[in-house]
Parts: sequence; C-alpha cells; structure tokens
Amino acid sequence: MEGLKTNVEHDVPVQGLKHQNVAGMGSSMVSPSPDKFERFEKWLRENGAQFDMVELREYGSEDANNGAFETEHAILRRNAETIMEEEEEEDKKEETCVSSYAMNSQCANDEDCEMRGVHAKQTILPNTTCISIPLSCLITVEMGQSTQIGQAILSSELDLDAPKHVFLMIYLLLDRRNPKSFFQPYYDILPKTLNNMPIFWDEEHLNYLEGSYLLQQVYDRNKAIQEDYELICEIAPQLKEIATLDEFKWARMCVCSRNFGLIINGVRTSALVPHADMLNHFRPRQTKWTFDNEKQAFTITSLQSIPSGAQVFDSYGQKCNHRFLLNYGFAIEDNTELDGYCPNEVSLKLSPALVNEVARDRNKQPLSLSFQLMKAEFWCRDSAAAAVLSVGSLNISSGKSLGLDDLISSPSYTKRIRVNVSNNENTKAMMSMLRVIVADEDELAVISCGGLYMHRTCKDVRFAICIRNERAALLLLLHVVLKALAAYPTSLAEDKLALQSMEALPPFSNIRHATIQVRGEKEVLFHYKNLAEIGLSVIDLPEAEFEASIRALQESAHYSILHYCADVLGSIRRDSIRKVAM
Repeated sequence: MEGLKTNVEHDVPVQGLKHQNVAGMGSSMVSPSPDKFERFEKWLRENGAQFDMVELREYGSEDANNGAFETEHAILRRNAETIMEEEEEEDKKEETCVSSYAMNSQCANDEDCEMRGVHAKQTILPNTTCISIPLSCLITVEMGQSTQIGQAILSSELDLDAPKHVFLMIYLLLDRRNPKSFFQPYYDILPKTLNNMPIFWDEEHLNYLEGSYLLQQVYDRNKAIQEDYELICEIAPQLKEIATLDEFKWARMCVCSRNFGLIINGVRTSALVPHADMLNHFRPRQTKWTFDNEKQAFTITSLQSIPSGAQVFDSYGQKCNHRFLLNYGFAIEDNTELDGYCPNEVSLKLSPALVNEVARDRNKQPLSLSFQLMKAEFWCRDSAAAAVLSVGSLNISSGKSLGLDDLISSPSYTKRIRVNVSNNENTKAMMSMLRVIVADEDELAVISCGGLYMHRTCKDVRFAICIRNERAALLLLLHVVLKALAAYPTSLAEDKLALQSMEALPPFSNIRHATIQVRGEKEVLFHYKNLAEIGLSVIDLPEAEFEASIRALQESAHYSILHYCADVLGSIRRDSIRKVAM
C-alpha cells in the first residue's frame, strides 16, 4: 500500500501503508487475528496504555483491488485543502515508521498480508489525545546500550552506519528470543518478513528500478548492514548465535521504519513505540506526537476532527519517494503537497570529465591536461581531496605529482546532487557546478580567484558569469538529462500508461512502487530538459523578442523556469548590453 501512502485514487494517496496498512474501508476488511492482536492490546491496557478511541483493523487483499481506499482518501484530500498546518511538523529521526509493512500483492492469502490500519471508534475532536503509551512499554536506545553486546559496542567505539539504531536492533534481537519477555506481545505482531522493502527484493523486482540511483542505494544499504553485522560480531561473537545476517537486516529495517526520535526526561533518544507505530502515512498530517514528560507517556493528539470509522493517520514527513520506498517499502503515486510542491527528486552525477565527454560527441578537441588539473583543484576544494591538491596537482603530503587519471578515479571528482522541480538550494548548487564544469580559462580565473563575489567552492557560483558560460551550462544540463533518461528501459509515457492498469501493476505491489519511483525521477528530468531547452531558445534573442517570450512563459512555464529565464538570463543579458555600451 503505497505505504499507506498508497494513493489510492491511483492518484490520491492513501498515502503510506507502511504496514501495508491500507486506508481502505471495504467490506472485505476483516478483524485482526484474535489471538495475537487481542493479546497485544490487552498487554498495553494492563500496563497503562490508553487508546479507547481507536481500534486496529486488518484489510483483506480484495481491498487493494477495489475503490475502498479511493473514497476515503479523496474525502481526506478535499478536506485537507481547507486546512492549513499551523505547526511545524515533528521530525521522525531516520525514517520513522508506520505499521506492519506495505502490502505485498504477492501475498498468497489474507493471512500472509500485513495490511493494517488504526481507525477511529468514535468522532475524535481536534486537540484530543487519542493514544497514550506509557514509558514502560517503550523500547529505547538506552535499553540496548545496557545489554552485554551494547556495552561491547560502546566500549569499542565502532564506526557503524546506524550507531543509534543498532542498540534498538540489538535489544529487539536479544529480547525476542525470550518467550517470557515483557515485550513478547509486541514482538508477536511485528511483520515476519519485509519483502516490500527494496533491500529484500529479488532481481526480478530490482530490474524495475533500472536506471535509478536507488539501485545503488539498495546495494549500499545492504553493504552497510553487512559491515555493521561483521564489525559487531568481531567484538561480540555471541551476536552470531543470536541473529543471522538476514535477521540483523530484518531488525535494521524494522527499527529504521518504526523508531521515533524523542526527548525523554531531557535525554534525546530513539524508541520503538508499540501501537503508535501502527499509524499509516498521509499528508497533510492529521495528528502530532510527542513524549509527554508530565504523563511519562508517548502521546498522539488529533489536529483536526476525525470522523468515526475513518482511518487515523500520522505523517512521515515531506519526503522524496526514494526515501519512502527505501525506508518504508512504499511509494506515493501523487506525492504532491497542497500547494503543488512535489518533493520527488532525481540524483544527477556531475564531474569536469563531462566536458570531454561532450567534446567527443561533437568531434571537438578535449581540454588541455594542465587546464583540467586546474579545474579539478577548484572542483575538489570542498572535499577530502582538497587536502592533497595544490597548484600543478602536487600531493602536499608526499610531493608526488597526481595524474588526471588519479583525479578522475577519486571519489571527490564525481559529485552527486539531488534536485526536484523547484528553485531550491540544490537547484542553485547544480547550476553552479555546471558553470564551473564548462568554464574556460578566463572564467575559471574569475570563479576561483574571487572578485565581486567570492566563490569558495564549485557550489557557490550562484550568479551567472556570462552569456557564453550560461549557454554552455544549459547545453551540458541537457546532455546530462538526456543521458539519464536514456538509462531507463522504459519511457515516461510508458510508465504513465502502465500505472493506469491495476492488472499489470497491482496496487501496493513492489513492481508498482518501483514504477512510481522511476516515473517520478523521469518527471523531474523532463522538467530540467524543458528548462535547458527553453533557456537555450531565449538566451540569444533580441531584446524585444526576449521580453515577449518572458510574457508568454508566464502563462505556460513552471514558475521556476520563468524565474530562471526572467531573472538569471535577464540579468546576464543586461550585463552584456551594458558592457557593449561602455
């Protein structure tokens, strides 16, 4: 379920079914297994938890294929348009969770599906605390640190990928082996598998991400988890007896998707919060959560009226779909905010070597070696490589000359930047990097030596330098975007068409989520393709035609493209006119 962000209007999100909870209310909804869920709720109530206003519901697989979710989310979306969020959203530390994960369309039957949601048993008025979970029912970082393995990790000062999460993971893996554990009712309802999460996908499903940098992130996440496991096993060999690598991965993703970043009695920590982690995702948020030090409990409070029977949602934050998919196991079909902003991003790979790549495509001579080395020095100034570079590409520590091949193979030479459809800081940094890459010797001297504006790094050239440089930057942007689009096996039009079919891409299936992810990336790429093409079409126009084009763009172009053409290109055109007149 797209995380329960499943957009079930096929556009309007249900938004994220983490649990693969679905936001549906169809007739096929079934009561949760009476044993483990009733035992879980009884355990919470016996220990002081309060959640009488809400109930857990489990959804049958048929709900994913009918309009149950669409109706509820369409209503939510319409209502949300009249409500403006007044408080800044609390941030769940890494990716904090929802409930049991996104529903796998591969489920053999309803018993295998992990689709659940929290629903209102009565109308919940605004500013009502509808869920309260006492501190005694929380699993905190400190509990993991107090274990034997936790102490070994603390004393060893290991450099771990997830230093806080690992203590929650260790406690979870250790304590769940105890059938008499206080938390056993909670462990019993945790998903047994997380097959909706990309790090557990098989090759067939991963192939649907071909062309996306998310594939590399999946590889990196798996590698990082394995390295953490092996490092801990070296200083605490008993971990091998407690958990296999696969179980360690399971714990990592359970914690990654479910933990809440809290301040408890003045101490900043992370915690697993039973029941609270069952809420699915929807934006704009309907509820807020915090740890109430007075009540010594984790509380969830409504921000608006929630009708009886409606699903009660949390918000996992304003995130790109790659984060939702990697950390929660769902992607949102319509990941737009009420103001039209979409946080979906694409990762672009930039390096000075692109200039020679373009030169080869156009049968032009590559840049001289000496100039490439000069540019590489400035390009790497904001990275670790800067410590070993100086004029002439000499290694400061050894005095040995560095060749261009050495520089190109350096991790600092190729930089990745994430951009979305906006004019935010990342977009400005991307344009800055492009200006540096295409700079000629005179332009590089201006950039690297200061002047009216001091450019400390390759991301600081926030103003266009001149028409020649900006034109070259737009041409390079177009090259980068077209190269990225060519890496996908399907086109944007094909993805959009495929997503219209519930049979070809079943709701909440891994292949649907993968397609939603790559479609979003392509939409961003097409935006920058449009920006480059429109910019190139107007940059050299006579003044009257340029002004007419800007007026036309006010009616047809995205605001960020209009801003770029009118302000950025307009400014360097005026500078050029002034210089000619002098």
